Amino acid sequence: MNKQKAVNATIRTSPSSRLSIITMLLFFGFSFLRMQAQDFTLIPKPQEIITSEAEFSLNNNQRLWVNSSKHNDFALQQLKDELSEEMGVASELVISPKKANIILYSIEKNPESEIKKHLPDSEKLQKIGEQGYWLKIDKNQIRLIANTEKGLFYGVQTLRQLIKTAENGNLPVLEITDWPALEYRGWMDDISRGPIPTVAFVKDAIRKLSQYKLNFLNLYTEHTLRNEKFADIAPLDSFTPEEINELEEFAAQYHLVLIGNQQAFGHMEEILKIPFYDDIADNKWNLNPGSPATYGFLEGYLGDAADAYDHPFFNIGADETDGLGSGKAKALVDSLGMEAVYAMHINKLDEILKKHGKRTMMWGDIAVNHQEIIDQLPKDLIILSWGYDPRDSFDKTILPFKESGFDFMVAPGVRSWSEIYPNLDVAVKNIANYVRDGKEYGAMGMINTAWDDDGETLFNANWHGIIWGAEMAWNPIESQEEAEAKKERESRLSTFNKGMDLLFFDMKNGESIMQSLNKFRELRDIPVFGSMSNASVWSSIFDFYPKEEAQKVEQANKTMLKQASALAKELEAKADKAGAEKITMQVAENAAKRAAFAAKKNLFILKLQKVHENPEAVSEEEIKQTRDELFKELHQLKIDYIHLWKAENREYWLTENLNKYDKAARELLDLETYVFINAGEAIKPGEMEMNLSTLYPDTEIRYTTNGGEPTRDSKLYKGSLSVTENAQIKARAFQNTKKGEISAKYFNVHKALGAKPEIKGRVSTANPAYSAGGTGGLTDGLKGSEDFGDGRWQGYAGQDIEVVLDLKTKTEINEISADFYQRLISWIMLPESVEFYVSEDAKNFKKVAVAENPIDPQNPGLIIENFSSGELKEKARYIKVVVKSMGPLPEWHTGAGRSSFIFLDEIVVE
Repeated sequence: MNKQKAVNATIRTSPSSRLSIITMLLFFGFSFLRMQAQDFTLIPKPQEIITSEAEFSLNNNQRLWVNSSKHNDFALQQLKDELSEEMGVASELVISPKKANIILYSIEKNPESEIKKHLPDSEKLQKIGEQGYWLKIDKNQIRLIANTEKGLFYGVQTLRQLIKTAENGNLPVLEITDWPALEYRGWMDDISRGPIPTVAFVKDAIRKLSQYKLNFLNLYTEHTLRNEKFADIAPLDSFTPEEINELEEFAAQYHLVLIGNQQAFGHMEEILKIPFYDDIADNKWNLNPGSPATYGFLEGYLGDAADAYDHPFFNIGADETDGLGSGKAKALVDSLGMEAVYAMHINKLDEILKKHGKRTMMWGDIAVNHQEIIDQLPKDLIILSWGYDPRDSFDKTILPFKESGFDFMVAPGVRSWSEIYPNLDVAVKNIANYVRDGKEYGAMGMINTAWDDDGETLFNANWHGIIWGAEMAWNPIESQEEAEAKKERESRLSTFNKGMDLLFFDMKNGESIMQSLNKFRELRDIPVFGSMSNASVWSSIFDFYPKEEAQKVEQANKTMLKQASALAKELEAKADKAGAEKITMQVAENAAKRAAFAAKKNLFILKLQKVHENPEAVSEEEIKQTRDELFKELHQLKIDYIHLWKAENREYWLTENLNKYDKAARELLDLETYVFINAGEAIKPGEMEMNLSTLYPDTEIRYTTNGGEPTRDSKLYKGSLSVTENAQIKARAFQNTKKGEISAKYFNVHKALGAKPEIKGRVSTANPAYSAGGTGGLTDGLKGSEDFGDGRWQGYAGQDIEVVLDLKTKTEINEISADFYQRLISWIMLPESVEFYVSEDAKNFKKVAVAENPIDPQNPGLIIENFSSGELKEKARYIKVVVKSMGPLPEWHTGAGRSSFIFLDEIVVE
């Protein structure tokens, strides 16, 4: 921590006039100038600190005195170990503070007479409260005083950091008066969407993160807590109640608690896919609030989960209840309304938990947009206000709960999920501003989230974001106006990153690991499809880019390959210098190598694209050489990932992730025999030519149109195939004795099939899959699934869209329609409206229908809505479809002001 800043912080928190500030600056004199030249490296930054130029020497044996208790003795041992390991200094315990040069004391009740003269004044003791401490280092003595054992423990962590970074065995003479801004400061680890950490790894995390004064852990759980009454739910290597108890006992010595967590409304798909729990399902995600069986199940399952944890708080989740009432609960929701049903279910969950002595916590995303829900909730709920974007202000996500009288915590995130490496820039602003605003409105605490949406994320990539959360939750930034807040964040971050180098990575040679990790920002700024997402690693080598993007794609990926490869080497060189955190560096190195692999693969796709258009464009030898290089690199990435995974996680879900490597490898092996199935030109309305092809023309293609498996006896493709009705086309190539993988696509036949669209609007470059194969993706007969990244939806950001179709001949038109997608959490919204036009000359268009959006824009579910012209009686050659965007994300959305996405699939003409 910079001493200049430290003094300013002390002055700012004291009621003084400008004159008194000037007087204080004069008083410090030369010492003040010295403070500007020195840095303090403490995480988190203390609330108040005053220093001088004098020093306390640690070179001699240290005599320690502590008022003994189980917890104080543990903190004492931590301090003795730090002196021994960092400084090589021996220490001994003395029986009286008179003989000690290091005094540790937690007051608890009435202070003992012999310690009274060593205490600070009552004002400081009142200021530090239950979790704070007062640390006074004089030239001859160190005094660490706290009101409680917990406060003393946190003071010891600060003293350990000072010892760790001491120069020449000397500590600065100083006075620190410190306390946390938020009472609860924790992190949440997702143990349900992939990685389940080992007990040993969680213990290590508790050990590390308690050093930065975090005091709780929340294990996000959907189906991964074992329960013998429901033994078919949890995977065999899930957490057990006994392991939870073991962790609670271990964490207690670090003054850290585990808060229970069990989803009990949405996100229940892993349980509900088991047929024996069908009677409690509304849809595939949600429990059915209309079934008595649901509450019979929850009395046991939720009740047992609550009993597995000692702490009185318990998190029921209840976020993202996509499509509530779309299944068996439809009649109930239609009768009472979504808001009433949601509130009813939360009240019943709260009743169950109260029987087990718990106070309910829940995510606030549904309730924040529906005041009528808030009004019906139990008033002793703890609401978790969450959002993960880098907003200037989070007032609108907090105020509904504050104004309704609820206790609440703020829940920012480390932004690692689905990413090759965490987005540190987004996380820094998101965490800093959310915690600042939470403190402003009286938040109980912060729960910093680390999700695992695609199941690949390694926790060892998250340390920066989690520890930055500890920094902010103890001592948040203060500036409210964004320009000033940015300056404050950057100043704090600069000091914090130095602290990460020294305290976390133990770098004492002047080199900076954080400087290297921050270079992921430069990779993220390179305009490649998919940027730094895991999806970019796994996109198919046979998904070609729109032709108009090829040159940009090539240049961007050459830049990515060069910079990511250089970063991987840089991280590898520094890994051996990172002490105990070598594994963290290896995770980062692996991330840089994955980014480089994705770029090299993308460049390979461009070569394949050229070969597909002209087999002579790139030599077979060059294609084979690049394929072999990618194959070898992919195999090494897989081996490395296995080692990194096992360093922190159990076996569960590892196979799922390794299957992605194997699938990508099979694609590389299938290079010569992969069959491309593409829609061709419209022969006439309702009939479309189908093109089957391989990269090289000497390959035999066999196919079926009824969904059957193609064999060597199936129909031989001779360059001509058309469909006039819905068809499942499967094809397989044979080359000598080699048999390729099966390619398959289901085509929906309609009158616009194969018509080449003219589109005004630029498809999103966030992911190559969002182009759906280019402009023809809107009339190729391929319908999108519930996964908007399946390569069949076209995504557009922040714009209206205009599509003109030429049916080639005057055609009878009975209906025009298209499906659109909404998922608010992914910033995808249905259009405001869709306009339908017809024309005979492509110049003079007649509007024939308008379909307005019938869905509540705030509906949090996954929605696929068909926008239709309704019944028409028109004859025309040309059709125009105008899609009106909702514009920027509205004020109530966590991404307010950012561009919303429109996703549409096939434009169908009947």
